[in-house]
Formats: sequence, structure tokens, C-alpha cells
Amino acid sequence: MTNTPAPAIPWRALMWTVLPPVGALLLRAALRERTDEATASLQALGAAVQVSTPGEAVWAASKPFVFTLVVLGALIAALYFGLRTSIRRHGWPRVVPWVQRGWLVLWLVVAAALLLNHLNRTGRQPQVPQQAEVMLVREVAPSQRNLGGADLYLKVPGEAEPLHVLAEGQRPAAYPLKSQVRLQPEVGRWWGRWGSVAPLGAPAAAGAAAGVAPARESAPGG
Repeated sequence: MTNTPAPAIPWRALMWTVLPPVGALLLRAALRERTDEATASLQALGAAVQVSTPGEAVWAASKPFVFTLVVLGALIAALYFGLRTSIRRHGWPRVVPWVQRGWLVLWLVVAAALLLNHLNRTGRQPQVPQQAEVMLVREVAPSQRNLGGADLYLKVPGEAEPLHVLAEGQRPAAYPLKSQVRLQPEVGRWWGRWGSVAPLGAPAAAGAAAGVAPARESAPGG
């Protein structure tokens, strides 16, 4: 009776598979530790898209999700068929090094995107405060992404379309229709726009606690 040796554990393959995503996750955690509270609570400030029917509102809200699914589906399909064709032509052993390099490049891109986003947000610059008029206000329940608060559509001088903002953690009663608010916009180091909002006449510190939510691509048109 002979003892058959146990199959060797492919440590190198495991390292190629595990280390890149682990490195990206560690970088993400390190960047979070270096992010102050004001930067962590930033929410994007953007123009709202006016709609006239409930169907248009649903489509406007779901369009980013649908677009993301389409792009991911196309990428996965391209990778699948490309990899299958390469294996048929060259065999799996010759394809493995290219798969490993592609996997490493993918996570290097993810890490670079995390770092650029962190530098962009921490390097933001405040703009001149603006006075805006409340066109619509709705209550937003707390969620995992924010504390909820007053969901506002504002008419801002110089803006072609209403701006959609969230006064995070504040009550809608503090923002009556047609009332004036103070909007403090900020621009990122390279891209993006954020801001805070507070009732006109409130102390400046009160506005710092309010965030500006990503535009949901719907507005008080219907």
C-alpha cells in the first residue's frame, strides 16, 4: 500500500487571486480613517431634471441603475467570450498569466480610483454662498446612506434648472415654500460639486450640518 502525495496547494494562484482585492480594501479603510467628518458627509449637488408624468419620474430615477447594469453586462459578456476564444486557441496554461495580469490591473484601477476620489473630495474649494428660493420640500426617512431630513428643490439665481438638495437631519417645517435659504456650494479639486443648505438667517454653523444629496433626476414638474 503506497501513500499518494497530497496535491500541492497553488499558493501562487491564491496570492494572485486574494492579494489585489485585499489591498484595495485596506486602502479604502485607510482613506476612511484619514477622512474628516465634513468630507465623509458630503453629498453631491446637481441640477434636477423636470418630469411631467409618473412614468418619466420612475425612468429618471432608475436610469443610472439601468445604465450600470447594461455596461456591466456588456463587459462581462465581452470578457467571457474573449476568454473562451483565447482558451480554445492557445490553451489554458498560456492564458493564465494574462488572466492574472488583467486581474491585477483591474484592482490597481480600483485603488487608483479610490485615491483620486479621496484627493478630489478633500481638496474641494468653497464657492460664494448663494441665496435660493424653496420650490418644493419633502420629508426623507433615514437610511444607511444618510440621516434623512428635508428634501429640497431650490431656485438659484444663475442656474437654468432647479437644484436638488437634502438638508440632512433637518425638519421640512424649517423650509416653507417660497422661503429663502442660504446655499454654500463647493467644487471638487478636479470634478464634482457639493454643498450645504440652511434657512436664511440661521447661524453659519447650522448650514455645515446639512448635506446636499445627489440629484435624483426628478423635480416638481409632476
